[in-house]
Amino acid sequence: MPLAAERRGAALAALYDLHAEIDREAERLTAIHAERLVCGRGCAACCLDGLSVAPVEAERIRRAHPALLREGVPGPEGGCAFLDERGACRVYADRPSVCRSQGLPLRVLYEDDEEAIQERRDICPLNREGGPALEALAEDVCWLIGPFELRLAAIDASFAGEEASRVPLRSLFERDGAVHTR
Repeated sequence: MPLAAERRGAALAALYDLHAEIDREAERLTAIHAERLVCGRGCAACCLDGLSVAPVEAERIRRAHPALLREGVPGPEGGCAFLDERGACRVYADRPSVCRSQGLPLRVLYEDDEEAIQERRDICPLNREGGPALEALAEDVCWLIGPFELRLAAIDASFAGEEASRVPLRSLFERDGAVHTR
C-alpha cells in the first residue's frame, strides 16, 4: 500500500475512534440533560443548509454511502442536504462531528479584549426549558467546544494536509460536475 494511502487509512481509523469517543461523551451528557432535551428523530432545527465538513469526514460519508451520493439527491435547500422528507438524517451513523453533540448545553472559552479568558454558554432554543439555567450547570455537564475540534483538525491535517478546504455537504451529491437537487 502506498504511503499516502496508508496515511489516509490511518486518519480515517482515527476519525472513527474520535467519533466513537464523541458519541460516548454526548450519550453521557444526554443522560444528564434528558429532562430538557426535546431533540429526537425528525427534529432538524440544527440541521441547516450550508454546512461544510473536514475532508476526512467527507471521505467517511463517501465511503459509507456511495449509492446515496451517486443516485440520490440532496434534501431541499434550507435544510441539511442529508435530511430525508421526514427530517431524518440519511447518513446518521456517519454524520460529522458537529452533528454528534447538537442540542447539548455548550461551553465556549475565549479571550476577551484584555486577554482574559471568558466563558460563553449556549443551548438550542428548543432545549432551554426543563432544566437548570445554563450558568448554574457544572462545567463537566456541558459540552466544551474546542478539544474534540482540535483533534479533528489534527486528524484532517494528516488526511488532507494543513491547508485543505472544507467540503460543503451538498457538494457530496455532485455527479458529472452538477449538483442534483429535488
